[in-house]
Amino acid sequence: MNNKKLTANTYYKMVTDHRESQLFFSALKLDIFSCLDNRISIEEIADKTKYNPRNLKLLLNALVSIHLIEKHQDQYVNTEEGKFYLSKSSEYYIGDAILFRNEMMSLDNIENRVKFGPDKIIADHNQGQKVYDFTKLAKVCIPEIYLWRIEPLINLMNKIYQDTEPSKILDLGGGSGAMGIELCKAFPNAKGVIFEEPKVSVVAEYLVSKNNLNSRITVQKGDFIKDDIGNGYDIIIASGIIDFAKDHLNNFIKKLYDALNKNGIIYLITHGFSEDYLEPSETILGWLSSHLDGLDLLLPDKVIQDAMMASGFRLYKQDKSGNHSIKVYQK
Repeated sequence: MNNKKLTANTYYKMVTDHRESQLFFSALKLDIFSCLDNRISIEEIADKTKYNPRNLKLLLNALVSIHLIEKHQDQYVNTEEGKFYLSKSSEYYIGDAILFRNEMMSLDNIENRVKFGPDKIIADHNQGQKVYDFTKLAKVCIPEIYLWRIEPLINLMNKIYQDTEPSKILDLGGGSGAMGIELCKAFPNAKGVIFEEPKVSVVAEYLVSKNNLNSRITVQKGDFIKDDIGNGYDIIIASGIIDFAKDHLNNFIKKLYDALNKNGIIYLITHGFSEDYLEPSETILGWLSSHLDGLDLLLPDKVIQDAMMASGFRLYKQDKSGNHSIKVYQK
């Protein structure tokens, strides 16, 4: 039960928080942070961007007031975090991912969606690709994967494979394939497969080529629910995909089981939903828009775990990464 005390100020603060978010998203769309890697004046920014100097100054002062940037006399500059995450000069720039997620998860027009119900076509088909642009998602989320997903994966697999190496790795529904790519780099004798739908696979093909791994990693195209995913794998990475097998869960998990070698590992990342779908709140809100549109995909963690154990897997290790649940199962 939620024991958080609410006051009148709690509700008014939501108004301020919303304005701060609007300001932040507008600054990202205007690419303001990329102009502020070094101290710079209003006149210089206006000359570079061709934005209106008066209103540009109002915007920048507002960003200073909420501590997203700094002001030193008459010059503006990024915070260290802003330069690292929000400037396009940084390899860890996440601005496009933030904007995409904000659009993807938008609750605009929520009133009409509640009044009139979901989109019948989306509800009838219940397919994520009808709602989400997975190709764009794969592109913009590459920095996020390197920030939060790669290190826990590599560290754990190094512990599991202290005395040997996996010979074959599958990144299933891997989007950009970054996790599979980095795992293959960590184990230089391993071969890899990235399995993705055709439209998204071009992102993985680009990243494999960029890393000069075409001789070791194959990009396989298809529908991982219906199609053969191959076999002989020592590790299968299944990050955020098992919900899409909701209507075929037991058959899908059997497919995973059969695809693994004896003692093979599944590295499973789920959304960590409670059985009553009340936690975690950030994930509930993140998926609310698509659910209002008509999707019904998400599985509670307990349902997934019970199905994995019933199929013969044993739980090897579990952890948390933000709002996501990481579970490692062994055949």
